[in-house]
Amino acid sequence: MKSETPLSAPLRWVLPLMGMLQGGVIYLLNRTTDLFSTPAEHGWLLFVLAGSMALSSALIFAARSLRQPLLWLGIAALLLLVAAQCAWLVHALQGLDTWDQRDALRGYVLTLSGLLFLTLPWLQSRLEAGRWGDFPSLFRLYWHNGLALLLSLLATGLSWLVLWLCASLFSLIGIDFFNTLFFDNRAFIHIFTGCIVAMTVTLCRSNPRLMLSVQHLLTLVATGLLPAVGAVMVLFMLALPGVGMEAISRQISGAGLLNTLCLLYLLLMALVWYPGRDAPPYMPLMRRLLLGALLFAPVCALLAAWAVWLRVAQYGWTPDRLYAALITVVSLLWSVGYVISLARQRRSDGDFSRTGKVVLMVAPLFMALVYTPILNPWRLSVHSQMARIEADKTRLDSATITMLSNSLRWGRAALRTLQADAAIQSNPALRRLIKEALSGRVTPGSTAGPDEFRQIPLAAPQPQPEPAFWATLAKQYVWRARDCLPENGVSSCMLLAQDLNGDGQPEWILFNFSMRSAFVMSKQGGSWQGVGYFYTLPKTLDASTLRKIAQSSRLTTLPQPWRDLSIDGERLPFAAERE
Repeated sequence: MKSETPLSAPLRWVLPLMGMLQGGVIYLLNRTTDLFSTPAEHGWLLFVLAGSMALSSALIFAARSLRQPLLWLGIAALLLLVAAQCAWLVHALQGLDTWDQRDALRGYVLTLSGLLFLTLPWLQSRLEAGRWGDFPSLFRLYWHNGLALLLSLLATGLSWLVLWLCASLFSLIGIDFFNTLFFDNRAFIHIFTGCIVAMTVTLCRSNPRLMLSVQHLLTLVATGLLPAVGAVMVLFMLALPGVGMEAISRQISGAGLLNTLCLLYLLLMALVWYPGRDAPPYMPLMRRLLLGALLFAPVCALLAAWAVWLRVAQYGWTPDRLYAALITVVSLLWSVGYVISLARQRRSDGDFSRTGKVVLMVAPLFMALVYTPILNPWRLSVHSQMARIEADKTRLDSATITMLSNSLRWGRAALRTLQADAAIQSNPALRRLIKEALSGRVTPGSTAGPDEFRQIPLAAPQPQPEPAFWATLAKQYVWRARDCLPENGVSSCMLLAQDLNGDGQPEWILFNFSMRSAFVMSKQGGSWQGVGYFYTLPKTLDASTLRKIAQSSRLTTLPQPWRDLSIDGERLPFAAERE
């Protein structure tokens, strides 16, 4: 078969050298500069990293001979795509500080890795089968590439275990040469790891029948898992009407869980109903039940879409919500395609090749467009958040400012616009948060000392907190209290001492009127620590109102309406029934 054409002899030597070269490139980039620190000033370094990843991956996974013109055309196309994405990303990172760049660059490298995994089998299939989009060939290559990566991780771990054993044994008798060579030499670490990965992938590609045996073994595992996942999906869908849609809307991770369930079922379906199968899987009754359960997959994807839209309607777009929406589109396309294919065929063996090819084209397309002006998650999210803030200035909070500060140049431009807004300038806490976000400080206010926090006013004529309280607040909870640092002698916060647990010792409640919340600290075991929050303050409560209430009899504590249960010294917390 063409798929079992052996690798050329020169290529067997070139591929491990490519792995070593890739490791050397990463080492040299780290040696020259922090790998994820200065792309705006040295954008070519980003292209060197991304381009070397594309080149080495294409050769290690797709090449069967160095004399394949189509291989080099495919590599040239990948390098052009990478160059365009790197140029756009460097433009998006202009003006950002080092710390702000790192997350974006790490995200791009991870996205590029996924993009290469999804696109390289298309090139491999064309080189082996002689035509584009041969689904049986694509299916096999995705399997074998994934298995090669898993085995390379295993081989790398075992290799480093052997090196660690060698270094430890010689260190036991006073010879530290191997420990220094293996673990203190960064060049050896990168080059050795790259070589092991490339050698493992080469061995896997040289033994296609062995890989096919492992694939069949794991297909049996998937065959056993599919009924269990199908049962979970069906039972969940049947139980949902009795609970109500509100149960999903209350969960932040609802869309993620629903997409995971849907995609896992579809993936197992694809693995079990693989192309070219000799006979349908399972007994006839089980087969019909599993194919019938497939009808619930689009419902699951639609519920995930509803959960994403609910969050967007409430809080606007963010990059994470846009990624969730794209994943949901893939889930919906995949599930609906499977159902349509099944309805057209009206048979139990199932042929989902057409849907599979569409999904394998759409998913990498989304990953490629994310780092282009066409589908820019940061620009779209900033426009959405700014529209919400323009409609209601009270929607601006620390979470929104953090999101904007992580939205590359568009987020920084939005923060400068907000900084000049008169309504926001009147809020000291928000003004400080925006200033610190623009300054690029990782933990704004982290340099504040206890004496600075002592300027926070008290709500009632009470003794000042002890020095240990201020020290703990400045050291461990500065990220909670940084908004309270006085600016021009004015603080947006206020402290109040109140016994909240009935132990005769007052807790300190830090009211933050800008964020409309309160943070509680209690002395337990001789040290101060945060114990809880009051998340929503009354809309009419401000500093002057709290001071008046604190000095009157209108501020009290209320016991819990239901007490916990203690059985033989073990506490059983009571959870009230939700109506």
